[in-house]
Amino acid sequence: MTRREQRIKIMTCLYQYLLTGKDINEIFDENLDINDKGSIAFIVESTVGVINNLDELIVQIEPKLIEYQFNRLGYVEQAILLLSAYELNENKVDRAVVINEAIEIAKKYCDDKSPKFINGVLDQL
Repeated sequence: MTRREQRIKIMTCLYQYLLTGKDINEIFDENLDINDKGSIAFIVESTVGVINNLDELIVQIEPKLIEYQFNRLGYVEQAILLLSAYELNENKVDRAVVINEAIEIAKKYCDDKSPKFINGVLDQL
């Protein structure tokens, strides 16, 4: 599984967590292939990292949302922004790569205006 595919899985898990409030382990059981051990570690670590830092990430993102509130964004956009902010804070991946990945995922899963919006927010973080 490519890193982008892994990020899409993380976004999917975060989306379900934000939408349903289900236990994250149940979400992992529904979404992850136990045989893909190399990918699971990154997906689980990143997803749990976002959830463990959820409030701090929202506080970091929200001031950058000019005329928006975080909780009023779509869950997919929320998931993408949370994952990207988490990755930017971790400093393990180049900033340009994190932002580009977020934009490309938004192009696939969000409406036409979301990639530009997400780019604008992440540029400020």
